[in-house]
Amino acid sequence: MKKIFLLLALIASSIFAVEGKEMVVYKSPYCGCCTKWIDLMKKEGFNVKTVMLNNVNEIKSKVGLTSKTSSCHTAIVDGYFVEGHVDYSAVKKMLNEKPDILGITVPGMPIGSPGMEQGDVKEAYNILYVNKNGTTGIYEKH
Repeated sequence: MKKIFLLLALIASSIFAVEGKEMVVYKSPYCGCCTKWIDLMKKEGFNVKTVMLNNVNEIKSKVGLTSKTSSCHTAIVDGYFVEGHVDYSAVKKMLNEKPDILGITVPGMPIGSPGMEQGDVKEAYNILYVNKNGTTGIYEKH
């Protein structure tokens, strides 16, 4: 009986891992694809606060991003950064697993990533994690 209860609790906690969580997104006022990504995160249950900046590079540098790991917008949730057009699946996985990293990123703006949809066209891309020492690795492949 205890095992069933624990399993149900684990399932419930992963389903509701983001429900109502605050996410702050820093973006340029001129970027439409960022707005599409924000709308997707809201649809998944995040309480998104958007901060418009003319120079988003300052926040990127502050959280540990470099020119090789940057994209267009930077989100902060639960002490992690989520950079660029990261899939919800990776955000949810990170929030559930709570790895010892700075955050996750999709460098550049791959066609077909969330907010960058172009019909049926999808480029293959990787979501990277960024360690506290600046090294990176593949978090998810898409």
